Amino acid sequence: MTQDQERRLLADYVETCRRLDAGFRRSCDQVAPLMPMSADAIAALPAEREDHVLSFLKRFEQYADTLNRTLKTIAQIMELGRVERLTARDIANRADKFGITDADLWSEAIRTRNALAHEYPLRPDKQAEQINAAWRAHDTLNTTLAQIEIFVRTEGLSS
Repeated sequence: MTQDQERRLLADYVETCRRLDAGFRRSCDQVAPLMPMSADAIAALPAEREDHVLSFLKRFEQYADTLNRTLKTIAQIMELGRVERLTARDIANRADKFGITDADLWSEAIRTRNALAHEYPLRPDKQAEQINAAWRAHDTLNTTLAQIEIFVRTEGLSS
């Protein structure tokens, strides 16, 4: 991929993140009164509130994944395309190095995202653990986009 293609990809990711951010913030507002969740609270959720929680979790998953792809693209541009295979921790470390997000907080957000995408617990206590982990990481997602936008502007990475 050429540098121009990487920059266009980065611009597309940032725009996608902006759209995802708007929906994610709405979902955060809907579930905030319910947090933290307990197993008993999950079992007692009315259908509308359950839909809000599920929407929050899905939006968390999509938003975290797209932010991570955006961070990976930034790393590739900044490393002049030399980094093809990056682990989630590699991406977190580079984002930290660039001053975009804390590596440990970002790694935890991505671990939470991965659990949401690959584990579907049936027990309410396990569901509560996932919901609460996503809630604890929601500020990390909310602040990462702002930091990405500052970095892209400061480094002149806009296409």
